[in-house]
Amino acid sequence: MTVKTLLSDAIKQKKSVSFSFHGKPAFGSPHALGKGDGEERVLIYRGEDAHEKGIKPTGKWACLRLADLSEIILTDEPFHEGHPGEHEATCLHDIELAVK
Repeated sequence: MTVKTLLSDAIKQKKSVSFSFHGKPAFGSPHALGKGDGEERVLIYRGEDAHEKGIKPTGKWACLRLADLSEIILTDEPFHEGHPGEHEATCLHDIELAVK
């Protein structure tokens, strides 16, 4: 399966993923696929979210090029349900798929 197909499946199922980014292990919750700056990208919450009141999330929003990702694995870890800020959401100019 391609990186795009695996991320699409994760978005549709609201599943977190582990992946390799520039050869380094990473983890996150993908929220949208589309194009930004003419390249295919994913809007993803990178890192973990404790999902407990009073515990601050340890992750951050990022817009990553699909070409920089590999080794995508859907996980059963908690999916970050939050929404990106206005600035983060503008990284995709042409959204193909997003969390509903």
